Amino acid sequence: MTLMTTVTVDKHKAYVVGAWGVLMVLTAVSWWLGSDHDMAGLGRDFAMISILLVTIAKIYVVGHAFMELREAAPWLQNLFRGWCLALCTTLCVLYLSI
Repeated sequence: MTLMTTVTVDKHKAYVVGAWGVLMVLTAVSWWLGSDHDMAGLGRDFAMISILLVTIAKIYVVGHAFMELREAAPWLQNLFRGWCLALCTTLCVLYLSI
């Protein structure tokens, strides 16, 4: 059993609060992207793909910070990164093919 010191707990709290801040910023970015589909004339497809990318980034932050994958075995971290990449690629290809 490992005892967490005060310094370790403070670092963990700071990391989680920072991750929460990143999630809030990414949420605001996706809201902004979704509110105006004609972003500088780039069109709806660009906006939708951008929102998908931001969503996958949010999934990664949640997995890394709140599911504590940052402390998991390297193979599990790589599997999660690969899953995020495969999911993002699949969703983008499906969206653009429809």
